Amino acid sequence: MFRRFSVALAAMFCIAGAAHAQEPCASDKVYWETVKQHPEILQYEQRFEEQIAAAVAQSGFNKTTLSASDTTTFDVPLVIHVVHDYGVEYLSDDVIYNAVKYWAQIYVCGNTSDTANVIAPFKKYVGNARIRLHLATIDPAGKPTKGVVHHHSYLTGNGDDQAKIGQWPQNKYINLWFINTFGAASTGAAAYAYYPSSAAFMPYYDGVIGLYTYINYDMAIPHEIGHVLNLQHVWGNTNNPDVACGNDQVDDTPPTKGHNPVGCSPGALFDTNCATGYVKHYTPAGGVGDSLVDYPDTANAQNIMDYTYCQRMFTIGQCVRMRNALTATTASRNNLITTANLAATGALAPMPDLAPIADFSVERATGAGVATDYRTVFLSKTSGANFTFRNRSWNDTITDVSWTFSNSAATATSTSPSIVSNSFSTTGWVTTTLIANANSGRDTIVNTHAVYVADTATAGGLGYVQSFSTPSSIDNWPIFNYFENQYQWQYYTGASYDGDNACIRYRSRDTTNKQVATPLGDHDDLFTPAFNLTTGSTFYLNFKTAAASSSSSGVSGPVGDSLEIDASTNGGVRWTKLIGYKRGTLANNGLKTSEFVPTLPTQWVARGVQIPASYCTANTYFRFRYWPGNTGNNFYLDNVKLEGFPAGVADMATSNGTLKLMPNPANNGCQVLVNAGNDGMAQVVIKDITGRVVFQSTQSATPGSEVRFDVSRSATPAAGIYVVTAIVDGAQSTEKLVVY
Repeated sequence: MFRRFSVALAAMFCIAGAAHAQEPCASDKVYWETVKQHPEILQYEQRFEEQIAAAVAQSGFNKTTLSASDTTTFDVPLVIHVVHDYGVEYLSDDVIYNAVKYWAQIYVCGNTSDTANVIAPFKKYVGNARIRLHLATIDPAGKPTKGVVHHHSYLTGNGDDQAKIGQWPQNKYINLWFINTFGAASTGAAAYAYYPSSAAFMPYYDGVIGLYTYINYDMAIPHEIGHVLNLQHVWGNTNNPDVACGNDQVDDTPPTKGHNPVGCSPGALFDTNCATGYVKHYTPAGGVGDSLVDYPDTANAQNIMDYTYCQRMFTIGQCVRMRNALTATTASRNNLITTANLAATGALAPMPDLAPIADFSVERATGAGVATDYRTVFLSKTSGANFTFRNRSWNDTITDVSWTFSNSAATATSTSPSIVSNSFSTTGWVTTTLIANANSGRDTIVNTHAVYVADTATAGGLGYVQSFSTPSSIDNWPIFNYFENQYQWQYYTGASYDGDNACIRYRSRDTTNKQVATPLGDHDDLFTPAFNLTTGSTFYLNFKTAAASSSSSGVSGPVGDSLEIDASTNGGVRWTKLIGYKRGTLANNGLKTSEFVPTLPTQWVARGVQIPASYCTANTYFRFRYWPGNTGNNFYLDNVKLEGFPAGVADMATSNGTLKLMPNPANNGCQVLVNAGNDGMAQVVIKDITGRVVFQSTQSATPGSEVRFDVSRSATPAAGIYVVTAIVDGAQSTEKLVVY
């Protein structure tokens, strides 16, 4: 048994009580929020309640006993989804199997140590639902399974409905998801589920979702499965506990206000605030005569659908209601228990002895004084720190594992049979191979992009320019797509700032239907090579960006994309944030309803950050970390430079209306943008301070369109002031160009 209540567990479960306003179950909250958006759910519910009322009347149930003919046991297949990021929420197989075994006992009234402690007024109302819960042994593809699935996802820390990834058909299995933390929509919740009426309208959200800490805590999950089977809280579903007297449409659970977590206190166990004098009149199924039932005048505070954390029982009436839900067509609950479905899901078959599923994670760096964020996946070969790999294999009891590494791996240091620390002398991506062995077989996983060993040879210093003109440009710019999804950094050949039609893009636009999954909470990294920042006094990391939003709230709201730039001077062991850009600052092209791709230089802006003196070392690395929001479009990065002057937006372009210079001041060439005249012609002439012509060019284009003249540094080799003149339709426009 798992349901041992203690002060320590209560504190964990309630998260210090009112300080965090932890609510054990958010089912009513999400139900009413959903009804506001989709009021037609109430029609589903009304029809469903009418079906249940008719079934109860037909059975002749007198609200105190089950019909003598209702002795069938219903079997129901389950699947458990572990949504994790290899943190504490990574539930072990044994924890899951033991928890399911415990839930199953509740639904056949096998929790005798609990029901033995039911107070006297409710002894005769203890119900046996005769519902047997089973982990499925056949998955939707017809393959053997143990009824457990692991999903590596950032959504474990943002777990609302969108975290219900990988759902198995809800008309064949009851799906249960376990996560680390709920998102903003369910802040403070422990778990929640949808009633059949809601699930019928949006089956893609059907099932239970809860925090991993609740998988075997008290009656938390049996409570939620009760909602899946159409049970309300004992006070109903129209208000919160301890607010007003209410009922749950089940007669043998007396009216009550319900209780917030109080344990088995006398005040809860013998609460008569709403139930004094509670009786019900019934007409028998034959329609002759009348009967009166005098129910307890005490609230059923030990009911699994209350919040007391003194839960012990379902009532007989609740069991009838759940069984009726399983025989009703609403949300296809009736298909769960069919002979055909039980065979298709393997619900009645013994648990198969399957081969393990090999998996591993990369942990934080280890070593004295190491302090890193997230996971250490990027280290220089001379950093002095190790990569740490942890065995995460599952689906069977693992007897042993073996590791193989590429890149001239050093001798692995093992701190336990499952953890290996290693360093590498060859730069580049490391191929990591893990073989997991068990009594039933073995499995192998090979990951070619788990960690990256950075070269310490510098790519340059002051004057460095990276325009990403060819795919080989990013050979030493490793890209990490941590969750292997569509939101990612990528080399892109469909846009550029400087005309070479290539750049780096973060693909943030969400192409899903947003029913399940969201980019919010994801992040990915783009790392630079090492730079030597000792040959100058002041350094700026300058670059061009172009971005848009797919929603107006992504420009000014709280859930837009963001970019963070970090620096490391010790080979990736520690990173320090230098600057961050958020929301409208990034989305310089505003709202774009289709996928954004920049086509004009004017759609790009200059950004840059001055490098603090403490980070101007002989081996400095930078990291571009992107956080997609749920209203983002695409973000583009080009022309990364190390310069001695800032490239802020105000410095990027000077213009007198016809003529625009980008950048100005300039260090490595510039662009002159001119609007073509009525005849489609535009001419540019650049002179030095002596009046000597150093650049001259004429272009033709569509009348009124923007024409770009590329001026290389060789045309203006000497630092100083130059005069740029544009001639359009016989008129001249002049700007000063500063070259340093």
